[in-house]
Amino acid sequence: EQPKAAGSSLIVKLTNLLVADALKIAGMADAGPALVLPLATGMTLTLTLLAIKKFRPATARKVVWLRLDQKTCVKAVLSAGYE
Repeated sequence: EQPKAAGSSLIVKLTNLLVADALKIAGMADAGPALVLPLATGMTLTLTLLAIKKFRPATARKVVWLRLDQKTCVKAVLSAGYE
């Protein structure tokens, strides 16, 4: 906790509690406490692509990106091991 950012600390606690409650409502009663972590666009895309990778055949190596106006998207695709 950061004493000088009391409002931010309160929002973080509230967010974690709301997510934990949502998981319980979704049927995951024994999920335990939740921790919400802020991620930037590139890391979010990389983690999403890595999660999807498990469900795709090994020959699936390319990502089709319709709008490429940021280098972050290219870096995320390459970081996840795609072309």
